[in-house]
Amino acid sequence: MIKKISGLSPEEQNWLVKAVVSIIVSDGQVEENQIKFLKRVFKSYLENEPHETLAEIASLLKSKTIPKLVKLHVDDLERLIFILNILSASVFANGKKLKSEVSQYFEAGKKLGLEVGSLSYRLSLEAERERIKRKLNEMRQDIGDFLRIS
Repeated sequence: MIKKISGLSPEEQNWLVKAVVSIIVSDGQVEENQIKFLKRVFKSYLENEPHETLAEIASLLKSKTIPKLVKLHVDDLERLIFILNILSASVFANGKKLKSEVSQYFEAGKKLGLEVGSLSYRLSLEAERERIKRKLNEMRQDIGDFLRIS
């Protein structure tokens, strides 16, 4: 199972970073938590890419330009699932599920050759994961508040 971006081929890494940027900028805003997500997921990629590539990514984010995505053929199931996991997580990088981000997620998924049903299912799983994460944080806060009161 792939756990880091470095498990992908250079072509897949380049495609994925552009796909994530396309989701992030699709609503015309770039939020700090989205930049943190990008830096966390692509840490090794960003450290090893040439200055020109990094400048291109920074320019896309600054201008809020959606990069054109080409079709990408991924012949390894584990790599494809890793890419899909990153794409679905990027929809929620700002803590919201915006229509424009979802639309861009589907566009990226189609470029991978995936069907709408598979993409929808994966996105619903990510939404549930985010809901559970929020509930656990609320519960942690409630317990913390209770223990401070006692």
